[in-house]
Amino acid sequence: MRIIRQAQDSSPEKWKGYHILTVAEAGFSMLDIYARGQHYLDKDVIRQFADRVNSTDESGSLHPRAPVSAIPRRFLRDYAASYDPELLADFRRHIAEFIEANRATIHAARVLVDFHVSASPVPQQYVTATEKVFRNRGQSGPIEEVVILT
Repeated sequence: MRIIRQAQDSSPEKWKGYHILTVAEAGFSMLDIYARGQHYLDKDVIRQFADRVNSTDESGSLHPRAPVSAIPRRFLRDYAASYDPELLADFRRHIAEFIEANRATIHAARVLVDFHVSASPVPQQYVTATEKVFRNRGQSGPIEEVVILT
């Protein structure tokens, strides 16, 4: 599996053909850009999906309706500056759950990870944790390439 870190890209069209892993946040968000902008899902469907992920605190997917999955927003909104080991372990659990869901049902060969919630870079501890989980857990399965937007 090839893992690439790349600066934030303002052209979501470039990522067609990738399964997107993003933050469960509806409104003016990356989830909206990918799910509605690229795959024409209704904004109410996106809002309900984001609400479900955040209220249950479990990652989820819009697959097969759209190749978009999300983790709870609390990590990148409420705890963006945190280096708490327990919080980061929980974050890694969500990434691992996505990898398992991909292995079992989604079967994406290429994954784009875009955890941007603003124009600021994604906090380094989350980029590093994401890469580590994909390296450790994503080797046996269908994933051939992971691009992590920084």
